[in-house]
Amino acid sequence: MSASTDQSVTDAAATAAVADDSRIAAQWKPIVFLLMAFALILRVIMAFVVERHVQSAGRSFLIEGDANGYWELAQKIAAGQDYVIYGRHVLRVPGFPLLLAASIKLFGNSVLAARLLLAVVGTGCCWLTYCLGRQVHSRRIGFWAALYVAICPLHIGNSVLILSETLFTFWMLVSLLALLWLLRSGDEACDVAHAGTCSWRVVCRSLLTGALIGVTVLSRPGFLPWLIISCAAVPFLLKRSLAVRATVCAGLVTGCFLVLLPWAARNATVTGHWVFTSLWSGPSLYDGLNPQATGASDMQFFEDDNVLARMSEFEMNQYYTQKSIEFARQNPGRVISLAASKAAAFLSPVPKFARKAGWGVCVVCVICWAFLVVCTVAGLVSRQWESSDLLVLLGPLLLFLLVHMVFVGSVRYRLPVEFPLSVLGAIGWRHLVLSKRD
Repeated sequence: MSASTDQSVTDAAATAAVADDSRIAAQWKPIVFLLMAFALILRVIMAFVVERHVQSAGRSFLIEGDANGYWELAQKIAAGQDYVIYGRHVLRVPGFPLLLAASIKLFGNSVLAARLLLAVVGTGCCWLTYCLGRQVHSRRIGFWAALYVAICPLHIGNSVLILSETLFTFWMLVSLLALLWLLRSGDEACDVAHAGTCSWRVVCRSLLTGALIGVTVLSRPGFLPWLIISCAAVPFLLKRSLAVRATVCAGLVTGCFLVLLPWAARNATVTGHWVFTSLWSGPSLYDGLNPQATGASDMQFFEDDNVLARMSEFEMNQYYTQKSIEFARQNPGRVISLAASKAAAFLSPVPKFARKAGWGVCVVCVICWAFLVVCTVAGLVSRQWESSDLLVLLGPLLLFLLVHMVFVGSVRYRLPVEFPLSVLGAIGWRHLVLSKRD
């Protein structure tokens, strides 16, 4: 057979594969659209339910404290005022307040409107979960993963709260998709003549991925260690030359740095220090590591100490960081015990608020979490994944588990990482179903 004939056969096969993929995509589009519409309807209903509940209770927010702070900062952004609350300039990163400020600009001071906007963002998280499952395995896996997060009661309720989790989940999923795209770029075929172009394309992808990690950090500072994890994974998972891999790591750091730079420059102006995240990590760390710590959050010490009366915001953050380190150094056994308590709280099937809502809510929470855990274990056992897949699906859960074994533990902090985890769970579900058929 001639070379031209071989090329014709190859082109025909490629054309057939593209046509087949287009046909499958056309079949799945209406199904996925209906799922997203259903997810949005559930979240819109929940927005009205939560709003009615808090109004009947004489409050503005279901979880006051954090929500009040976010809303006040958003109002100041919308009004063009200084980004400061309680006399502090770097208490919160600006990602979530900017979203709320957009809602206030468009719809006025309506908390319900903000909840409805978050319902849309929450539905976007379901769609991104589908995209992640599709990239990792198949459209079917993406659908099952998206179905879980779309109908899980905890995710429905959490998506409309005036808290940063929903926006953080959205950007985290976008950054995970970008990282997977970057790591798989090593599988792309490049001939010798275009090797340089391919390498530069990979570097550009690394800059974009790093930038998206930076955007995610501006919604939740605790995601910053993911940049280190990503850079550590590149030398092992990216199939390129050593020079390209080193450049990609530099691109990840540069992209993240450039996104965080304006915020850090603003902080240097108002505090005299280049702060790339926030000045709340010290008190948060001491919340989890102090003589009265239980593993749950209790910030009463901050009010009692009133250190801001004699220190700057930066000095206060350093003060509590040092106190936390001293406590950990002097009480290693207590630190281990607290870490176990925080891990138990993080991995608990039932959030604290659900225990007050009645046994029915608790049973639903236990069933949902147990189902996801069993399917996730089955997904791991199935080995129907590559190393890069496992990094983006399981990595965020392990990262946040470790982070909150140091700070404080709560189901609230686990909910965002259940979205990528649900893809691994969907793979496990498919494995269990096929095993029973065999």
